Amino acid sequence: MTALNAGRERPAGLRLIAALLVVLPLVACSGGSESMAPSEFTVRFTATNDLLAPITFLVDGSPYAILSTGRSTGLTVSSKAHVIWISAKPADSRGQPIPDEIGEVSVSVAAINGVLEITNVINDQTYITASIFNRANAPASIGVYDGATVSCASQVPAATPTTAGFTQTGYYRLGPRTEFRAYSTLDCTGAYSAWPQSALANFEAKSGLVTLTLTTLP
Repeated sequence: MTALNAGRERPAGLRLIAALLVVLPLVACSGGSESMAPSEFTVRFTATNDLLAPITFLVDGSPYAILSTGRSTGLTVSSKAHVIWISAKPADSRGQPIPDEIGEVSVSVAAINGVLEITNVINDQTYITASIFNRANAPASIGVYDGATVSCASQVPAATPTTAGFTQTGYYRLGPRTEFRAYSTLDCTGAYSAWPQSALANFEAKSGLVTLTLTTLP
């Protein structure tokens, strides 16, 4: 071997290091490709609505199915679809929609294991809705106190000689200081009678329905 050739020949250790420098970036690229999102696939499941209010499913922004209380239906969607559900809002005695605290609820389609049950516990938060009967001879407004502020939820008409006034509230979060209040005014101000949290905790499982009766106003 000539001196020139000896200068160009690499020791075995250096040849191994050079080979690793070429291979390692390729391994890193391969690892990156394995972390990519899985391919799209079809998800079939049965949805059941236990809420008192009907719900509407929207898929990629478009209405897909309406499910009334106590009913079930089969749905077939893409695993990559954006699925949400919204609850219908009841109307008060004037026919106006009553707002509540359940907004748009996103559904993780790929995580559904055959059945999606819609109940009053959403993302670990309990919600309740109240059927309120007014046996007093004057109308009242219904407020929901969350421990800091009052939301004016509904108005309930006065009782007639034969029938109690009635209203159905929307769904509200149930917390340790939640109260439903009946005000003699129609804007949830002034003196009130209260149903404390202890009276609200006896709600129906899954629907979140609690029944309240107003006999006198403050």
